[in-house]
Amino acid sequence: MRGRELPPPGETGVSLPVFDRIAPPPQSDFLAARIEEHTQPGDVVLDLDGRGGWIARSAILLGRRAISIEAGPLQRLLAEVVLRPPDIRHLDATFQSLAASGRGTSNLKLAIQAPFASHCATCGKSVFVDEFAWGPAPAEDGQDGTPSVPVRKHYRCTACRDQRRGAEHRQAPLDDEDRARAAEAVTDAEATRDAIRRRFPSPASPELVDVLIGLHTDRQLVGLAAILERIETDERPDPLTAALRAALVETILPASRFATGHGRLATFRISNGRLRAGPDAWKERNPWLAFEDGFRIVRSFVHALSGGVAEDPVVARLGTEIRSLAEGSATAVLRIAAGVRSGTLGAEMRDVSARPTRPRLRLILGEPPGPTGHEALAIAWHATAWVLGREAAALVPAEPLFAATVRPSWSLRAAALSTSLGAAEPLLDRDGRAVLIVADEAPEALVATALGAANAGFRLADARLAAGDAHGEVVLVPPGAVVPPRARTRANVALPPLPGGAGDPEVVPGAGLFAPPERVEARAFSAPEAARTVTEAAVALLQERGEAATTGQLLGDVLVGLDRTGQLRRLVKSFPLDAAATAPKADIVAVGPGKPGRPARVTARRGNGHHGDATASSDPIERLLGVIDDELHRPTQHRLVEIAPGSWWLGERDDRAAAAAALDDRIEWAVFSLLSSGSPLPEASFTDRIARLFRPAERPDEALVRACIESYRSEDATAERLFTDEDLLRRSGEHSQVLAALAAAGHRLGMQVWLARREQSRRVGERRLADWLSDEERSAHLPTIIGGSPEDIEAIDCIWYVRSRAALLFEVEWTAMLGDAVVRRHGRIPADERLVRFLVIPDERTELVRHKLARSAVLRAAFEGGNWHVLKWGHLGTFLASESLELAALEPLLGLDPAAERTDEQLPLFALER
Repeated sequence: MRGRELPPPGETGVSLPVFDRIAPPPQSDFLAARIEEHTQPGDVVLDLDGRGGWIARSAILLGRRAISIEAGPLQRLLAEVVLRPPDIRHLDATFQSLAASGRGTSNLKLAIQAPFASHCATCGKSVFVDEFAWGPAPAEDGQDGTPSVPVRKHYRCTACRDQRRGAEHRQAPLDDEDRARAAEAVTDAEATRDAIRRRFPSPASPELVDVLIGLHTDRQLVGLAAILERIETDERPDPLTAALRAALVETILPASRFATGHGRLATFRISNGRLRAGPDAWKERNPWLAFEDGFRIVRSFVHALSGGVAEDPVVARLGTEIRSLAEGSATAVLRIAAGVRSGTLGAEMRDVSARPTRPRLRLILGEPPGPTGHEALAIAWHATAWVLGREAAALVPAEPLFAATVRPSWSLRAAALSTSLGAAEPLLDRDGRAVLIVADEAPEALVATALGAANAGFRLADARLAAGDAHGEVVLVPPGAVVPPRARTRANVALPPLPGGAGDPEVVPGAGLFAPPERVEARAFSAPEAARTVTEAAVALLQERGEAATTGQLLGDVLVGLDRTGQLRRLVKSFPLDAAATAPKADIVAVGPGKPGRPARVTARRGNGHHGDATASSDPIERLLGVIDDELHRPTQHRLVEIAPGSWWLGERDDRAAAAAALDDRIEWAVFSLLSSGSPLPEASFTDRIARLFRPAERPDEALVRACIESYRSEDATAERLFTDEDLLRRSGEHSQVLAALAAAGHRLGMQVWLARREQSRRVGERRLADWLSDEERSAHLPTIIGGSPEDIEAIDCIWYVRSRAALLFEVEWTAMLGDAVVRRHGRIPADERLVRFLVIPDERTELVRHKLARSAVLRAAFEGGNWHVLKWGHLGTFLASESLELAALEPLLGLDPAAERTDEQLPLFALER
């Protein structure tokens, strides 16, 4: 029989607020994409630092099996709910049964609410108070009041609402009966305090435990303890018990002094064994109503997990041992990270890997293990002790809560990752992968992940730093596996590695040009060799992208390059992570603000007052970041130039000549091609297909893809049906017509004209474009007019010139693909005060050109240094339609926003002598 529904709250969501403050869930679409990319149905996915079983759930929904090593007992509890959500009908019936269970002479619900009984100030009916607002007591004897007494009550009166047409929710000052009840001694309060105190681990400060218990009034404490007792003593299926415990987690803090009202919580921090003071004004929440709210949140969460149906279509079958994933019917195994620290999990992994039937572990997926945020750790430790008890709370690594200072150590995180990867490595297939999500945008986060993996013997296949909404990612190859790209025959058959030579993962290129390959462990870390690798990797990435990259974008490929040369593993061997994690930390980590987009140079002031540069630090993370920073900003660095703060480009002409076409232009062409050649697609599918067209180093910028779509999409297109009205043949004809009109206008102005040689054979009507030029113009030696190579000058779409005086260069584009013309071709034509350059674009490309200029520092530099001006096709038509052409008439038509241009800056450009 279905239980009675709870009254609907003001707002219900599908998240668990308290759990989300401890460990927010990862992006499900990213998890699904990586699982499908690296595994097949039946394979095992391992989460090294579970945040509630989310990765295991994604794996099971895709037909895989999962091992989830949860970060702590509370995450293990959440994983029970996520992997095995209970039936909603059973959950409702369980809650109603708990509420109706006996307590004293009444049931549990009424017994807990009895101390909160009151009367409506309007009609006098009996009500239960939702919450009492506590504030300063009245001042007496000249003393200021203290926030120690209840001052107002908030309640709901249905009688007033029905009979007097008033609001159900009411508030009023306390009457004498309310104050007397608040001052009454609560039965069993001291015994309850002792029972709750015993749930906290013994190493904790007794004073801190008393403070934490004191976050609740006696009547709250007895009520919450009564709910906890019924949850722990009643017999019911594990999924239902886990859901009720999760509801209690969502109750404890919202019913404490840290609740500020409207579902908000003040910052909950413990430092040096002391709780940071809570707010002066707080709400004493009715514990049963708080539990009802917590249950309602969990119920909505369970309902969302099941997709709105009565039963979850996929429920995990939990196994007790890892071998059950291969030898039994289990689809998931849950563990707690304490097993990794103690070494028991690693021993189990090694034992399972030696069995004839072993689970096929193909993917390690999740965030790198490491210290939890300080507030999240405090909430987790407090809630674990309350809900799960003393033994579970002892598994929470709460040492930072009792330290004198709280300072996250990246070396500690790297060491924790190394330990976890080392435990999982025996079971991971050699053709498997480890994909680690790096959500922190700090460069130290990515470097710590890379060094932790290198310390465990893993190799880097790819790495990227988090930026904005896009999280970072590190893709690892297990020890002994061939690092991609793997050598193949002409028939695309993978070649086995040659021991000591090509493909051997333990061999890296030698130090000299003709030096033979050497083993990774052959030499110690070398800062000069690492610096050379930094430059080579950065140059290679910029050439591959064809456009500038930020320091954060370079960092990932630099780390991959350092791993390819063996420098990462040599660094952690020369400067061990464990020693750095336990060494005294700097009082000051970063000195100086640095430049925008570039982290400040890392320096340290240690306890003995010594000031040292990061490249001399014993901490491998600080040392490596110092090597990278020094190499990028080396005064003699010529191959890399910082064209904007934190944005890097190729400094040498040969390197720029070897670069690929600009990435933003290739993305634009891919968008146009897919819109024009494919059937109409939904926007989500379209962006996914665009992303698959590019290599990892060329990940499309989501904002750029969206700008390209907006520029090319048809006016009739919708989010579910994207298509374009653009036609390549029509645009080609329009391009030729614009060139013909420019040639005619140049002659009308009394200037000589040149049209690109590749365009002269095109026809406009019955005439070729070459027919718009005289014999003298077709045979003109252009380098005498404009500096630069003949090939570059002859490729310019249109030139108006007066020999020895001035030249106006026109590049006509129907796209916004400007890299080849503006950056490459005109980059080789030196600037001259007699040269004025025009970019002629269709009106519909205005916003896309604006976006590209804002995005690309290289393009902006080319525009500023080349004296470029934008002229739209529509404005050009207005100019050409004039009966009497004058160059001064172009001035108000220039720019992406012509109306905003100032005439006094433009007129001197056209002051030509006749």
